[in-house]
Amino acid sequence: MDSNSPQNEKKIIDEFLPGNNNIKYLRTAETESMYTSWNRGIEISSGKYITNANVDDRLAPFTLEKLVSEIQKDEKTGLVYGDYFVSPVENESFDEASKNDRAVKISDIYSPLRLLNGYMCGPQSLWRREVHTTHYIRFDGSFEVTGDYKFVADVSRVYNIKKVNATLGVYFRSPADENKEYQNLEQTISEAFKIKLGLINHLLDNEIITSDPEITKFMRLFRMLPVSISSLLWKLSAEPVINYETIYWIMAVIAERNGDFNTVKNIISRFKNFPKAVYIKNYKKHLVSRGVI
Repeated sequence: MDSNSPQNEKKIIDEFLPGNNNIKYLRTAETESMYTSWNRGIEISSGKYITNANVDDRLAPFTLEKLVSEIQKDEKTGLVYGDYFVSPVENESFDEASKNDRAVKISDIYSPLRLLNGYMCGPQSLWRREVHTTHYIRFDGSFEVTGDYKFVADVSRVYNIKKVNATLGVYFRSPADENKEYQNLEQTISEAFKIKLGLINHLLDNEIITSDPEITKFMRLFRMLPVSISSLLWKLSAEPVINYETIYWIMAVIAERNGDFNTVKNIISRFKNFPKAVYIKNYKKHLVSRGVI
């Protein structure tokens, strides 16, 4: 997919097009959003499995084989992902990143609750074509930064997601924070808030949150405690699945769903001295915009 790029990548692609009918090249007349471009590529593709290859990232030579091998083990698995090197050097190959001892980003092992922490599937995931053709899931073009997170959240509603325990590629992390997700943190948080709120409601609808003993234990404890003490208890926990702010947020959403807006306001008010509680603050804005508090 060439979204009206000014950098003449077509010259490189032209070397591979003759004699390789499995390569499809499409250039659009105007620059489109990344996720709109991905949707176009998916529409003209024909593979059983789909992955994206961003121009500033690199794959290990064995990545596709390893991902496909894993996803084929279980037809209920819809998407697979792994770990990856993080490199400050543009276009550094997998072998070079390995030799240069780059840091490895160890991705979290997937669970529906852990997905509330944010996107966890890295830059080298692979998924089934049926995600699009059977379940009609697309990348949401209204998202500028976190469309991949939204996509994974949508996939999680119909498929299992699985991590492959291997380093599969290289992610270029610009030292000057030029990666799009770091350019506008407010936009990133705003988009992630919408995804997480949808996930919370989905997990409540399917009783995934209320059947988790650790989360229900924390909710019982946090109900009467100041946030400062709750955060300390959370930090002392052996391996908390989600952070304490999200637990309070879940409690507020449950209260909202029950029409108990006094409890909602009480929970939100506890975070007035916690400026880093960005999702609680966005939740307050969301409720105010709807006129319910």
